[in-house]
Amino acid sequence: MHTLIHNLKAWQRHEWLYRAAWGTARLALLVVLGLSAACFTDWLIDRARDTPFWLRFLMSLAQLGVYSAAAYFFLFKLAVPSIDDLAYRAEQEIPAFGHRLVTALQLNRPTARTAGMSKDLIAAVTKEAETLSEKHSFKALIDRSRLEWAVALLIPVGLFAAGFVALKPTLTVALLSRQLLLPVDIPRSVTVANVTPELWPSGDEVVLRVEATGPVDELTTGTVDVRPEGQPAEYFALAFAERLAEDKAVFTVKLPPSSASFTFSAWVRDGRLKSPGLVRFEPRPVVQEISAWVLMPTYVDPEGQRRYERFQPQGEVIAFADSAVRVEVTASKPVRSATLVLFTRDDKGGPEKESGRKPMTLSADRTRADAQFDVAARPSAYRVELVDDNGFANLNPPRRGVSLAPDKPPQVRLLREVLKDPTEEGPLDDFEVTGMPLTASGQAQIAYQAQSPLGVQRVYIVYRVGRAGEEGGESKFGPWQALPLARYTADLAKVGPFLPEIGAFQKSGMYGSVEMYSVPSPDPDSEPPGLQAGGRYNFQTAALKRVAADGTESKLSPGDVVEFYVAAADRNPARTRPVTDPDPERDRNPDARPPAGRPLGWSDKRSTTVVSEDKLRDWLEANTKSREKLAELEGKQRAVFNPVKKSP
Repeated sequence: MHTLIHNLKAWQRHEWLYRAAWGTARLALLVVLGLSAACFTDWLIDRARDTPFWLRFLMSLAQLGVYSAAAYFFLFKLAVPSIDDLAYRAEQEIPAFGHRLVTALQLNRPTARTAGMSKDLIAAVTKEAETLSEKHSFKALIDRSRLEWAVALLIPVGLFAAGFVALKPTLTVALLSRQLLLPVDIPRSVTVANVTPELWPSGDEVVLRVEATGPVDELTTGTVDVRPEGQPAEYFALAFAERLAEDKAVFTVKLPPSSASFTFSAWVRDGRLKSPGLVRFEPRPVVQEISAWVLMPTYVDPEGQRRYERFQPQGEVIAFADSAVRVEVTASKPVRSATLVLFTRDDKGGPEKESGRKPMTLSADRTRADAQFDVAARPSAYRVELVDDNGFANLNPPRRGVSLAPDKPPQVRLLREVLKDPTEEGPLDDFEVTGMPLTASGQAQIAYQAQSPLGVQRVYIVYRVGRAGEEGGESKFGPWQALPLARYTADLAKVGPFLPEIGAFQKSGMYGSVEMYSVPSPDPDSEPPGLQAGGRYNFQTAALKRVAADGTESKLSPGDVVEFYVAAADRNPARTRPVTDPDPERDRNPDARPPAGRPLGWSDKRSTTVVSEDKLRDWLEANTKSREKLAELEGKQRAVFNPVKKSP
């Protein structure tokens, strides 16, 4: 009986193995299909974006459940025939057994009910069954179809898996590693890297740049999707821009100007950015305000110590030679640097060119900057360039013009001739005697005003004496002579305020002489003194001489003419010089004076004719409107002939 049981169990083991092989083949197919589906899903999603970890986890968990259930049913729950079933099959396949095989198995079990049966008969049946089992091999009865099915199924599955592994070993390892939830990237034929700066100036066009490493060429294209904050995605085409190496190139796309931050992804062939790129925007620095001041030359200050400033509206500069300019700007944000760019023109007035760059000094909060520069010989303009901490420069840097103010001499004006005590009431018109002739022994009051933005330094009375020619005749005059006027220092508490309309002080009296008075500055902190000057000089005709053609001198006589100007020089050292050879016509005519000559400021010419006292009286009668005024003027004129000396 032992041999019979052994043979049947051997047959049963083979049945289990063949059925297990078939189950294993089906499980392998399921695993290959499941892994393929999961890996393909992962690979497909990864082409567009990173596969979410939760999705990978769910796919791995689902596979584990399916594979476990399949293993349980395909392997652990195999439907293997029992020994009785195998014995019955043997009896069906081998008629010689009859019913001895099944009967022998059933009657030899410990639980068999053999009461009343002959033990010898049972032993004989068992002996016959064992003898027949030794003659007939059960191996021929084994069902090998499941093994064949397993082989038929495993061969293509194995070939598919082996072929994929052989062709894509790196990809296979990466995909399987990802199914095990390992942090492994899926390899692609093209690797894409973001080389776009993250920060851009607001309102500028953005050029997205990505580097693609792999089999790419000039015909290769790509795609980028842009996702602004709170807006739908937009898609743009990437184009080949430049080759960096044999297998590396740059692809770019230019986006319209924007100020909204956005993220973007890029694809070139099967490669993509591993993580989205980010573009943020930061405003460029802007010059909000420009202020400029002209620093006047030091010589404008009488003491030569300080440089007075003059504000220039809107930063447009009009400066004098030898001046400097101070510029102050306010920026819209803290800046890293501020630069003042200077421009000049050449001698021929051609196109302007950059002549220098001057770093500006930043304030503590870096929102203000200032700089100072000397005015060039032919200035043109300046502009302000800002750069913030991000390296962004201001667009269209503000530009302001710089020009030289005309280098004009002082303006000098002769005042009306009046015979009036400043304390007297009444308008100047009632006391005007402009054009009044002189007597040979009198004096004339010459009142003037002079002004210059550079300050008035010296004043002269330039005169000559001669005789006007008769009708059709030639006038004959002596040389021009210069009479420098002394600077007058006043104690305003004693003499009262200066009256520029008459060139004297309130308490100067009718005949007080104020040769040259520098008007104080109304605001000493911002304006230098002496930009205006004035005075009144008693010009003594009795001391004048007329020079004849033969060089002889004689006193003035009726008919002689005295011509005079008032000339002034400003504080420019190049102009301030003693006047030794005055010539008003030459000095007032740029074409007549030497190239290096610098003119004085000249008043209009005034001429006075010497007359007798009777002629003077006739003139007064013809130019007064009342006998009272005539008497008054006559008295004053007589006083001019014999003035009473008074202190100014």
